[in-house]
Parts: sequence; C-alpha cells; structure tokens
Amino acid sequence: MKRTYDFATIGFRPYTETEEFVTMGVVAIDTAARHFGFVLLDRRKTGRIQHMFPAVPRSLYMEARRKLEAELGGIERAVNGLGGGVTVPLFQPFRENENGLFAAITNPREGVFCYPVKGRRMADNLDGVLQALRTRFIDQNLLTPQQAVENQMARQLLHVLRDARILPAYERDVKIGPEEFQVSFTLAHMAGEHRADRALRPLNFDLTTSTDIFNHGDEWIQKLRRLKRLGFRPDRCLITARDPKDEDPLKRDAFRQIQDELLGESIELVAEGESDKVVQFARLPEAPILKLAQ
Repeated sequence: MKRTYDFATIGFRPYTETEEFVTMGVVAIDTAARHFGFVLLDRRKTGRIQHMFPAVPRSLYMEARRKLEAELGGIERAVNGLGGGVTVPLFQPFRENENGLFAAITNPREGVFCYPVKGRRMADNLDGVLQALRTRFIDQNLLTPQQAVENQMARQLLHVLRDARILPAYERDVKIGPEEFQVSFTLAHMAGEHRADRALRPLNFDLTTSTDIFNHGDEWIQKLRRLKRLGFRPDRCLITARDPKDEDPLKRDAFRQIQDELLGESIELVAEGESDKVVQFARLPEAPILKLAQ
C-alpha cells in the first residue's frame, strides 16, 4: 500500500540577501508512521557549489554540511525509534505535536541552508521516495560546464537589475509558454499566466567548436520560433551573449551567423557586460499620469 510523504529540498545558500542556492539534499517524512529520512549530495561532489559560489571557501561548505548531517541524523534516529533525540533541538516539536516536526525542520531560519521546494508524494516506502527525489532534485541537477557558465551569466543579470533597482518588477527563472511547450528565461516581466511582455536570457557561445556554436544557437532559435507560433513569445526578448574568446575564423563566423539569425527573428542582442543596454531594455515605461478633466 502506498504511503504519503511530505518532502522538501535542501538548498545551500551562503548569501541570504541574494536568495541564490544550490540544491544539495532532500528530506521526507511519513508522519503517521513516524518514519523520517534524508539524502545529501555526496560530500566529495563540491563542483556545483564552487561553480555557483566561487568566493565561498570549500571548508565553510564542508563544515556546514557536517553539522547538517549530524542534526538530520539525530532526528532520523529519534523519530524512527532508533534512540537519541534528546540533544536534537528540533525534536521537541515532534513530542508536543506529531505534525510539527516537518514544519520545524523546513520553516525559514538563520543559517546557510534553506528548504525552497516543498511538496507531497506517494510511494511504497521511504527508500523509494528518497531515491525518486534524489533522481529528480540532486542527480539530475548536476551542472555541465556550459550550464555553469550560463548560470554565472544569469547571476550577473540579476545583479545588474538589482543595482538599477528594477529587479522587483521581474520574476526569476520563469517558464513561458503553454503546458505542452515551455521555455525557461532568467528574468521576465509577466503579462499573464506563462506569458511575458519582456524576457531576458544569457547564452554562452564561447564553445569548443563552430558546430557547438551552431547547435546551441539553432536550439534557441527553434525554441523562440515555436513560442511565436504558439502565440506565447514575449513581445520583447533580450539575449546577452558571450562571444568566442579566441580568433578561430570558423567559430567567429558561426557566431556571426547565429547573431544574424537571432536578429532576423526580432530578438534583441547585447554583448555580455553591456550593463547599460540591459538596464535600458529592462526598465519599464512609467505609467501615464492621469489628469482630471477641468
């Protein structure tokens, strides 16, 4: 018989003011059966942490991870009847209210960890639900070098809009398009459900071969064309592009051709680092001032 599990992802968030995090674990609990478990990213796999937060010392992450593992391990032993729990700060809510532990673990609190995604899932057993959650949120969240670069470019876009004090008008990491076909954008000013009138997305074309450049550009051109055919393409799209850094003529020519095709699709392009042009695109027109008739 399938059981119901409450679950939450664990995010490493060293800078609380930016709200940026890396998913590095999951917790799950069947309250009725008093069964709790968790899974953390392998301690040796710190690449995604360093890609996202290059200025954060590895030792800080490792020490925080050690303390988190000890705390969750204590909760696991206590809730599952394996002994312990007396010294676990979060165990008291479970004694007072069996429904309180999940909230006590996952509610916002100080520290470098957060629980950004919460939900409920049916599974045959705890091991099954933890494996499914690991596959979805941890294993498939490993960044390729290309994704890591574009994530860094995306963070730069966030900083540019934040410094210009226009970030609150935009939603982050949004999916635009109908249910059957959706495209992710870094930032968008929404104009309805899964619709936007402005959207921004970085693309990295500093790739190994000209074929890689063509493939990456073609992928996005086709995505934007499909959104347009479906009637969901934003009125204005801005792509910030990182160009090839070497002088390989094949790569430079491929990049120019992709640029021309994007421009031919009425996509606005700026080079990475052209913050003024990004702000000019993202700044929304002020609402007209209505005057009372005399």
